Amino acid sequence: MEPRLVKPPGQDFAVERLKSRYGLGGCCSAEHAFSDFDQAKCKRSLTSPAVAWPSNLASNSRNWTECCSDASYSPLKHVSSPTFKAPNKQSLLPHQINQIYDELFQIHQKLQCETSAQQKFAEELQKRERFLVEREQLLFRHETALSKMKGMEEEVLAKFQIIKEQHDAEVVHLTEALKEKNRECKRLRSSFDTLKELNEYLKKQLNEVNDENRKMEIQAKRVQARLDNLQVQLNAQVYELLTIFMDWISDYYLSKLKSEGSGMGGESPVLKFASQRNDIQEKCVKLLPVMTEQLQWMPFVNSKLHEPFLKFIYWSLRQLEAGTLHSTMTSTLRRLGEDIFKGVVTKAIQDNSSEHSMENKPKTAAFFRSSNLPLRFLSTLIILKTVTQADYLAQAFDSLCLDLKTDEGKVLFLEYQAVPVILNHLRISSKGLLSNVIDSLLQMTVESKSLQPFLEACSNNLFFRTCSVLLRTPKLDLQILEKLSIILQKLSKIKSNKKFFELFTIHLMLQEIQRTTHPEHAFLCINLNSTLFNLGLTKYNSLASNGSH
Repeated sequence: MEPRLVKPPGQDFAVERLKSRYGLGGCCSAEHAFSDFDQAKCKRSLTSPAVAWPSNLASNSRNWTECCSDASYSPLKHVSSPTFKAPNKQSLLPHQINQIYDELFQIHQKLQCETSAQQKFAEELQKRERFLVEREQLLFRHETALSKMKGMEEEVLAKFQIIKEQHDAEVVHLTEALKEKNRECKRLRSSFDTLKELNEYLKKQLNEVNDENRKMEIQAKRVQARLDNLQVQLNAQVYELLTIFMDWISDYYLSKLKSEGSGMGGESPVLKFASQRNDIQEKCVKLLPVMTEQLQWMPFVNSKLHEPFLKFIYWSLRQLEAGTLHSTMTSTLRRLGEDIFKGVVTKAIQDNSSEHSMENKPKTAAFFRSSNLPLRFLSTLIILKTVTQADYLAQAFDSLCLDLKTDEGKVLFLEYQAVPVILNHLRISSKGLLSNVIDSLLQMTVESKSLQPFLEACSNNLFFRTCSVLLRTPKLDLQILEKLSIILQKLSKIKSNKKFFELFTIHLMLQEIQRTTHPEHAFLCINLNSTLFNLGLTKYNSLASNGSH
């Protein structure tokens, strides 16, 4: 858009002023006042800024220039006017024309000033117009953004109203639920207070009853202790008599009756009548629970009578080895083994009277923990017959190995025919105990008076069958194999045992082990060679034979 140029108002005003001064009312009067030459000259002066002016008009023009430059209505104050030289023909021009020229020159200068000012004004208008266009575009963008924001605001307000309504509904629901919970809590608090009062009342009654019961228990224990002491004193001879009978029966009857297949001392004798064996087993089954109960009274009995009592229990257990009634007594045997392992301790009775202070002290009957070797040895064998817990069995075998290091222990081992008891644990299922089991047998192979009876006790079907099963175990531990080879080497020296080696194919297994054993295991190789040599299955160097010993 281009700005319109407004015609300066001073131009029309100047023309009218000239007309009025010289009486030029129209175009005709002007034509009469000027000649054609003068008119042409006047036109040139109006149209061209380089017109020649008379000298007497130069000063007037400068004065008009100063006036034009100092005028308040002129927007351009520093416009310089061109200097004109007066022509030499100024004497030929009339005086009025010179004045007209001067005034026209002044008008020309004013027009130039106003034209320049209007050009600058037009430029400022263009700049302002561009600024306004930019502002207008910015306003349009703002208006578009505001319209979008207005739409979003309406949407947000609608969603906010929905959320507010949902919140109000939820607050109302939760308020009702809270009120209901408060009412329920009040009811529960009331019930709790009632129960608390009742509980305090019952607690008070219970304390009174407990105090009374405690007094009655103390009194009952005192009476029972006095009664027990009195009964023991009266029946002491009866217990002594019973233990003598038990010792007699154990030594001369039960120890001679061996279960079929036990194989102690060569071929085991078979009882003539199976009914007689069943009767003995039934009697043992009836006696063992009663004997287990009687263990609780052993602290009140003289400790010298404990050994015959346990000896009768042990031989009764040995009669059940081949019987079918053994499985029906699992709980009884477990309790028997635990009592023998832990011992029996009577509880002390709290009594302030000095009359019975000595009688109220706790009494003990230590069986497995006893310092008496025969009693401890019997207890160990009973534990091995009845207990299945690995920790109990491990402690029992440790105690057995220590006792077998003495000659008395070896004698007791043979006296109580303990080989079948030990063989019962010589199986691969007892991996944790297998080494201890073989150690106990290995203690009996040490050179002593008991060695030959021990080897004869092992010379039976049961021992060789157990060894055969053990040797068939894949990846048998080397140390266990070495220990077992020592026992087999000593058994191979007995000529009659060759049939057992052949019956259970032990000689073939030993040959296979000898073939696959690494030469670095010299001790095992020597024992195997010695065993096979004693069986007549290989030639053996006498030096190696001596080395095995």
